[in-house]
Amino acid sequence: MQSKKRSHEPYNKFKILLKEINLTQAELAKILKMDRVTLNKKINGHGPDFSGSEIRSICLLLKISSDAYFIDHKVS
Repeated sequence: MQSKKRSHEPYNKFKILLKEINLTQAELAKILKMDRVTLNKKINGHGPDFSGSEIRSICLLLKISSDAYFIDHKVS
């Protein structure tokens, strides 16, 4: 069985943060008014990447820096 090609790298650091603050992807998706499956695909790199406004909403909600969780410093 072939694995699907990722459209971008997964946000592993963000996934760890969600676990640390006991926020499920389902809960976050509901807050963002996004389908849970869509959010999961974005976090794991199997769907489209987050839009700028989605990243901004997440960062404001969780009081985090986009640089710390969503910017690939190997590229920038």
